[in-house]
This record gives sequence, C-alpha cells and structure tokens, in this order.
Amino acid sequence: MKTLLTVRNILFAIPLIILLAALHYALPQVDVVRAVGVEIKRIDATDPDAGQTTTRDVYQLQMETPDGSPRVYRNEDNMLYFKFDSANLQAQIQSAAADKQLVAVRHYGWRLTLFSAFPNAVKAWPVEEGYRHIPIFNTLVLLAIAAIFFLLYRRATKAMDSARQLVETRRLEREAEAAKAVQAPIDRANEAKKKEEDEISAFINDGNDKKS
Repeated sequence: MKTLLTVRNILFAIPLIILLAALHYALPQVDVVRAVGVEIKRIDATDPDAGQTTTRDVYQLQMETPDGSPRVYRNEDNMLYFKFDSANLQAQIQSAAADKQLVAVRHYGWRLTLFSAFPNAVKAWPVEEGYRHIPIFNTLVLLAIAAIFFLLYRRATKAMDSARQLVETRRLEREAEAAKAVQAPIDRANEAKKKEEDEISAFINDGNDKKS
C-alpha cells in the first residue's frame, strides 16, 4: 500500500513541478534596476537543413541592481506578450542610461549562464527609490489556474465517489444473489419437509375418519 501511495505521489508531483517551472518561466516578473547601457550583438546561426548561415541582431539591455549587481536582459519581440517595439525599448533604455535612471523592467524567462540565456524584457518604465511592484496579473492568473484545478478536483472526486458507489452496489447485489443461491436449497428442503408432514398428517387424519 505504501508503495502504491509513493508511486501515486510521484506521478502527481512530476506534472506539478513541470507546471510550476513553466509558470515561473512564462509569467512576467518585475525587477527594479538601474539603466547602464545597451548593446547590439550580431549572432550567426546555421540552418542544418539548408546549410546556410543567417545573421541576426540581438538587442541587449545592460542594467544593475541598486546594490550594484549586474543584470542583462535580451530585447526581442514576442507575440504572446504583444511586444513589437523592441527598437523603441532599446532607445528608451539608452536614454535612461545617460543618467543611470532607476527603472522597473517587466520580463519573463531565466538567466542561465551555462547556456548564455537571458530573460526577455517586455516593458520598462521609470520609477522612484523604494518602488514596490504589486503582481496583480500574476495573482489573477494563479487564482484562475487554482480555480480550474479546484473544479477539476471536485469533478474527479465526484466521479471517484460515483465509481465507488457503483462498485459497492454491485458487491451488495452479488452478495444478495449468493445468499439467495445458498438459501434456495434450504427453502426447497423446508417446503418438501413441510409437504411431507402435511401428507402424513392428512393420511393419519383420513385414517381416523374411516375408523370412526
């Protein structure tokens, strides 16, 4: 039983971890950083099928946290976030970097140094010292996902209860049929015995009537 519970917990935990990782990657986050500069990197990519090399420009935003730690964001368009103004964002950060202005950067993705991966900046706006961002959008998304999971859980629970009730009903029916099958020979034997007793009693009574 413990093994079954462990396997069930593992099977439940794996998709949950994947979902949490996907949400952590995809949901926007906001960092309060100081604009330092911008950079345009030219990257060569080779198409293995066509055997051709293509070149594209990758915008990067150079930032630093208030305590001086470096932060780098890539600046690319993204249809999911309706971002089509990467060049404008590049110019905005370049202007803010002249005075090392404090800005809030909305971004998604992870910084993976091993793979030279950077989070993608979606939007930036100037803020004052002590600015605190309230993640309203993320809260609404998480509440919606929690509501969906709650409804699915309730439906699954009802389905499992109905299945258990059906199994219990069938078990009771089988037990009733088995008990009936056991009781049937007993009832037939009792009926035969009663019939025999009635016949004997009738015979005795009939004999007494003739003597009289």
